[in-house]
Amino acid sequence: MTVSARIGVMLMLLFLGAAAAAPARAAGWQTTEFIFENTDPRGNQVVAALNPFGGFSSEQKIVVAEFERYLSEVAVYYQGMGFNAPPLPLVAGRNGGKAYRVHLFDYDDSLPIARAAARADGTTTLQADLSRAIRDGKATPRLFEDLAHELFHNVQHGYIGFERLDDRDWIVEGQAQALGMEAASRLRGIDLYRGKQDDYRLGGRPYYQALPAANTGRKEDYRTASFWRYVGEHYAASRKNGRAGIQPLAPDYSYLARVLDRPLAPRASAGADLRWLDGGLRQATGLGLPRLYAAFVTTFAAYVPDRLTSPVSASAQEAQDRWLQFVFGACPEIALSPRAPGGDALLPLRKNAARCFKTQIAGSGRADVSIQTRAETVGALQALQLGIAGGARIGSAQIVPSPAGGGYIGHWRFRIEAGAPYVFVVSNMAADPAATLNQDLSFNATYSQWVSNLSQPRAQAPASRNADTRPGAATAAPAQQPAATDATRAAAREELASGLAAQSNQTALGSGARFERRRPRCVEPFGATVCGPVTSISLSLTAGAIGDTTQTTGTGGGLAQFMSQMTAIADHGAMRTDREWRAALEEARDTEGSSVSITFPLVEYGFTGSFDNAAIIVNGGTGQGNFQALGPQDSIPGRGREYRQSGRVTIVEFTPYMMRGEFQAALTDMSAVDLSAGDDIVLPVHRQIRGEFVIAAPWEGDRDVTDYQQPSIDSAVQDLSQAFPVVGNGELADILPPAATDTPPDGTPASPPARAVGVFPRCACDCQPVSALAPGCKPICAVKLRACWAEDRRRKALQEASAQQATQQQADPARRQTRAEYIEGLRRVGMSQAQIDRIMPGVDAFWEENGGWGQ
Repeated sequence: MTVSARIGVMLMLLFLGAAAAAPARAAGWQTTEFIFENTDPRGNQVVAALNPFGGFSSEQKIVVAEFERYLSEVAVYYQGMGFNAPPLPLVAGRNGGKAYRVHLFDYDDSLPIARAAARADGTTTLQADLSRAIRDGKATPRLFEDLAHELFHNVQHGYIGFERLDDRDWIVEGQAQALGMEAASRLRGIDLYRGKQDDYRLGGRPYYQALPAANTGRKEDYRTASFWRYVGEHYAASRKNGRAGIQPLAPDYSYLARVLDRPLAPRASAGADLRWLDGGLRQATGLGLPRLYAAFVTTFAAYVPDRLTSPVSASAQEAQDRWLQFVFGACPEIALSPRAPGGDALLPLRKNAARCFKTQIAGSGRADVSIQTRAETVGALQALQLGIAGGARIGSAQIVPSPAGGGYIGHWRFRIEAGAPYVFVVSNMAADPAATLNQDLSFNATYSQWVSNLSQPRAQAPASRNADTRPGAATAAPAQQPAATDATRAAAREELASGLAAQSNQTALGSGARFERRRPRCVEPFGATVCGPVTSISLSLTAGAIGDTTQTTGTGGGLAQFMSQMTAIADHGAMRTDREWRAALEEARDTEGSSVSITFPLVEYGFTGSFDNAAIIVNGGTGQGNFQALGPQDSIPGRGREYRQSGRVTIVEFTPYMMRGEFQAALTDMSAVDLSAGDDIVLPVHRQIRGEFVIAAPWEGDRDVTDYQQPSIDSAVQDLSQAFPVVGNGELADILPPAATDTPPDGTPASPPARAVGVFPRCACDCQPVSALAPGCKPICAVKLRACWAEDRRRKALQEASAQQATQQQADPARRQTRAEYIEGLRRVGMSQAQIDRIMPGVDAFWEENGGWGQ
């Protein structure tokens, strides 16, 4: 299928809105009544059947009746979500119909208070310990959760044979624990762990280990309920076009009916089980496991302190730090500041697991931070999803071949608030989860910024606290769960609105570089004119992130991020956005120092050093021309005029991750200079500028670096589902025409070959001898050496011309210079024939009016 056809499919989906698949239908529920018997299932069932309602005291019968009513309600709840009936034995009910048998009898207290078991005939049993179920004539609260938990095990057995459940506890126990807790809370208001065991209640487990690698000894299989609950919250929220977030929502577990309906491999295998789950989730929710897992771990990171149900003795920050340590292991910090605008954190990413790191920018206002890492293969980077804790902003990597140092670069960009700590969560799960690999990656965070003594930025206002998690006061989680909302959409609109009111110096759009390698070489040295291959740096005050398609403003891949920005514009009002954007541009145009352009000879990655002949142009604002770094001395003595570029730029660091430097210049408004006063005019200096810049991901302006993009209908539809959650809730095959599949089209390029990851070059380039340079630095420093040689030749020629002129004047003070001598002098100071041809008519006219050239 062509790209245009894919776009047509996506537009079709957008117009259709919610094309959800039909809900699963419950099968085989002959009854929702339950009968409790005081019998051991290992005993004589024929005898027990003669007196099915006996075996309990009158006091016990009251509690047993409550248990029976409760299980009936649980059965109605499960049936309503579309689950198949459990294969429990049927007995005569109390009202003449059928009922499911439950064995409530006294057994060993070392065993669980309730349990499900399989029988040789393919049926199952549901049992509970009588001695612990009823205490002092009252029902034990724990049994309500456990009965719902074990009944769900019976439901699972209806889909999956008992022999196939071994070593799949993270699936079997995690699902049952989630359903058991929800049923007890929903139907009886019982929350056993509220206010006491928040870590267990929230399902805290080390998700820095592989999802299937749950340690049963530490109940991590049960704690994986957190994942199944999140998907339930996501499923419930998406039906109302909302999103699951930090605040709890009532989950909808009906998605599990479709997941369980898919055949499971006979033997447990982490890879096979993850593939099974991925297919089931795609069928049920429209999103595959990698995207849902990334959304889960990113949101889960921010559950503390917001979802705590008991006060914490420590601060909110300390509580969150302990939670992150427990769930993600070490969470290294990257502190950024104007003096240290970039930093790194090493993350040992296990397959199908997640890690975190923290980033904080010193200062105020919002800033664009680029997160970059390198790997040997494109596939390794495609497995990564990165988001800010809270789940409102999650994205896949922009992938390019690294222009230096080898490997491929994965890049994300986020706008964050300076002065506040942010937690980033990285998930490592390939599109085929079974193919995911362990990888140890170093993540670099760098924020874009520039300052000068002439610029007057107006920072983007701070955001109200939302899903972008920054710790606040630790408060108990609300008992009543709020309605689903779309925090991502609200945050994107707020980001747009506040950005349009700013004139920020901390945006990626306002700090950029271009590398123009294909320009014709200079006929004469750079400086007299701007010529040849050049590096151009553009610094400007900008209004927010509008137009920056690399921003992660939503959840999902590139299409989802684009849709998030378009939705924000629509929510803010297209006409209003256009009006405010134009006003911001006009304000920047009318403000002195709002933009700086710096051009100098082309440098390559690894270069550090200075140029004193950079072209620097600064916006003059209302009523003035642009300020330029020229001269100020005339480089051509006597008749003729040339003011060379005189700005100074120093590159302090230049890697694919960052270009950092300094600039300074004496500036002249040429529109205010009168050049008719004579020869050798020294230009007035109207302004002095001094500043610094940091350009994150400078390769974005390098035409030789192109994105690696492999089109996929599947990823595009998942993007659409994440941009508009209500579009999900269905399998791809259910909402696409038969001809559209997730199979890559014929001719799709294979994944590019692996590239070894090495160190970035770093070369100190000045006018030193070539022999003093390391071999790898010679080509990088060549541009500086050529500039040094050209400037040396120019100065020597100028000195020789001046000396010759002085000698001639001493020999014959009255002698006039001939036209040929004058032209020869121009050539000696480095002027090209084109420049000579351009200025000579004016010089000829002058001498014609003043006695003519010398003979």
